[in-house]
Amino acid sequence: MTSKEVKSSKIKGKDLAHKGGKLRDIYDSYILHLNERKMDRRYRGDARHFHSSQAGLCARKHYFHAVEHEEPVQPSGDSLRLFRLGDVVHTDIQDAIRWWATNEGEPIFIEKEILMEKYGVKGFIDFAYISEGTLYDIKTCNSWKWKMMFGRDGSESNSSENYAMQIGTYGLWYNETHGADLAGLKLTYYKKDDSTMREIDISLDYIDAAKEYWTQIKDFTGKGIPPVKLGLAPVYAWECNPKYCGYYDICGGGINTIKKVEGG
Repeated sequence: MTSKEVKSSKIKGKDLAHKGGKLRDIYDSYILHLNERKMDRRYRGDARHFHSSQAGLCARKHYFHAVEHEEPVQPSGDSLRLFRLGDVVHTDIQDAIRWWATNEGEPIFIEKEILMEKYGVKGFIDFAYISEGTLYDIKTCNSWKWKMMFGRDGSESNSSENYAMQIGTYGLWYNETHGADLAGLKLTYYKKDDSTMREIDISLDYIDAAKEYWTQIKDFTGKGIPPVKLGLAPVYAWECNPKYCGYYDICGGGINTIKKVEGG
């Protein structure tokens, strides 16, 4: 993106000249530029694969991307900055793991492409490593998501289903491409609000769940646009929200449209 294009960029219906100030405008444009460059580097000329980062989510989202090749609406500037913060944390932890792995000799994957043609899946592992047969990954989250997973007092231990399906997809790829049989999956969460970190075990059943999910997605989308149906398209009701789905308008509101019809 050229400097001229950056100046003319718009983020989800808001002109960059808003009351957040010129520095925020520049930073939002810069993040958008970085994201576009990364997507271009990873997926240029390839819109036919399902993205592994969307594991366990709405089938219609996969259809619009991989079959119709629709461009999603970009997140708001506020969301982009939060995502960027997660990227910065990931980069720092990647550097730490590189330093550690050099001494320990453990395999690490950083910006590693994964490709599973029989499921139609392509993606990139931003960061993961294998230690003693266990696959480790890290995700950043805000305090609200942290509370939903671990409770107000931290006594609960529940992972995001989307993140669990992602690491299950990575495990599926690793087992099938390396002739391996992973002994475990572990996911570390990093709370962006105060830098708290917590590691939890993810059931190995998610590897089989990922295999079943991607098989179904390939089958469903191959028959045309999946019907709006909770549990499939979308998998979760919260997905049908323009804040979380870049295909909301293209989809026509998803499950919210059905609710309006049923409500009269």
